[in-house]
Amino acid sequence: MSFFGKLAGAPDERALESIARNLEAVLNAKRGHAGAVEVFGIGGYDGIHATKPFLGALTQEMLEQVRRHEPRLTEPQLTLIGRDRALWVRFRLSGRCQGEVCSFAILFHSVLRGVRVLPAA
Repeated sequence: MSFFGKLAGAPDERALESIARNLEAVLNAKRGHAGAVEVFGIGGYDGIHATKPFLGALTQEMLEQVRRHEPRLTEPQLTLIGRDRALWVRFRLSGRCQGEVCSFAILFHSVLRGVRVLPAA
């Protein structure tokens, strides 16, 4: 973290990376297949096309998982950004980390159903 970032009280970069890793693990887990915890992960959406109702349900479910499994991120809000040609559905997750505004890019592959979470630049 830069000197000015520390002075401003910005969230530690390692904390943001740790939050991103945890969210990626949570969102890549498939409900009912994540060990002993039945409520861990998102539901199975195999064979469902990326329609508006599907994306609405997915957005709500991902936000619920963030609230449940990542307490370091408070006041989370998840916004659908759109799709790209590589079949990734893009979301922006924003909230507060250590009291400061922070955001993450969440990418959901519409065919493979994999999730990537990256701290926003």
